Amino acid sequence: MMATAAASDQSANFQIRPDLKDKFRSSVVRDLIHSVLVEKLTGFVYSAEAGNEMSQAISDLIRNKCIELSLPRYKFMVNVVIGEQRGEGVKIGARCLWDADTDNYASDVFLAETFFCSAAVFAVYFY
Repeated sequence: MMATAAASDQSANFQIRPDLKDKFRSSVVRDLIHSVLVEKLTGFVYSAEAGNEMSQAISDLIRNKCIELSLPRYKFMVNVVIGEQRGEGVKIGARCLWDADTDNYASDVFLAETFFCSAAVFAVYFY
């Protein structure tokens, strides 16, 4: 009898959706991404090697800042692409399978004369 009561108490406390205050807000994260891109890429001179290192540094910084938001049970995936501007078009796509009520994404683009940078954060609520 006692084990049944404890199990029912635990199931009553299990939360399948985040509280409103703990929900991922794409506008907040978009501003976070924008500030990181401006901070790291203003004055940056593009080269293939430097682009690789910078994209890693930017993705780590964005991920750490998302973690600092303290959104419980969210997992973050960060994708950063830096490429050279050559007057050609670039298309970047992503597909995810997620819960539209809890999961979301935010993205921003930084454009300079010689390069571009696209950054996206995908936030998935871990049930």
